Amino acid sequence: MAVLVAMALGGCAHDAPAHRRLEPPVELTLIDTDGGARSLGAMRGRPLLLFVFATYDDASQLALAPLTSFVRRHPEIPVLGIAAQPDPERLLKLFGEALDLPFPLAYEPQNRVVSGESQLGEIPAVPSYLLLDAEGRIIDRAVGALDGEGLENFVTPVSE
Repeated sequence: MAVLVAMALGGCAHDAPAHRRLEPPVELTLIDTDGGARSLGAMRGRPLLLFVFATYDDASQLALAPLTSFVRRHPEIPVLGIAAQPDPERLLKLFGEALDLPFPLAYEPQNRVVSGESQLGEIPAVPSYLLLDAEGRIIDRAVGALDGEGLENFVTPVSE
């Protein structure tokens, strides 16, 4: 537990690049803050940055300022926030509206993201970031809040 807190507050851990493993494209349907369905499969064609967070988590909240700046600097890389917490539908819309975030928020209604049973795999802590290539495959993961430079370095494989 202490390791997860330290990573979330002070640094980040990267998995080995997944593009070296042939993973299938992620097929996951989420519910956005307006109640509409968002399919990750429908978002293919461009790289995608997934930000997995919890509304009540301090490290997730600290990650929002650099992520918001990143989104404004890089409109070519869509970002989707995914709430990984119990009962997200009650708080998610209020959270997004209060912070006026420049990227959409969504949740997985069966809580498979929280339990690690979705195609995203285990999410060991929040915040976490998953980078998908234009074909929808996970090519990298990071755990812990990333600052601006960390985000730039994280997306380098899809921005070159």
